Amino acid sequence: MKITTDRGTLFTTASGKSILRWNGGKPPTEEGFNKLQTFIDNTVVRHMDPYVTMRTGMLKKSVILGSRMGSGELVFIAPYAHKQYYRNGKLKGKRGSRWFHRMWAARKDTIVREVKNYARRVMP
Repeated sequence: MKITTDRGTLFTTASGKSILRWNGGKPPTEEGFNKLQTFIDNTVVRHMDPYVTMRTGMLKKSVILGSRMGSGELVFIAPYAHKQYYRNGKLKGKRGSRWFHRMWAARKDTIVREVKNYARRVMP
């Protein structure tokens, strides 16, 4: 079996061993993946910001303090974050409960496009 893309080729030898051969001989680096994950985390936070409930701004800023950008996990550390996320409160414009899910439904295509464009620049 053989799978070929513009980035490289994946094939199986006669002995059954799988080989991945990158075009240009360079595999993506861990540093490139780390940069990409950091970009994804920051992009999601940026797009999610207008959807997070807000009175003082503490909740929406708590994700920056509570998350390690590049880890792939966003953590809102305000003590009331869980309650605010799952409550069935009234929306004020875009702001309201389940902000990630609502943001993702509205902004997924834009985020995917931004990430693809960035990945082309940082990944071989």
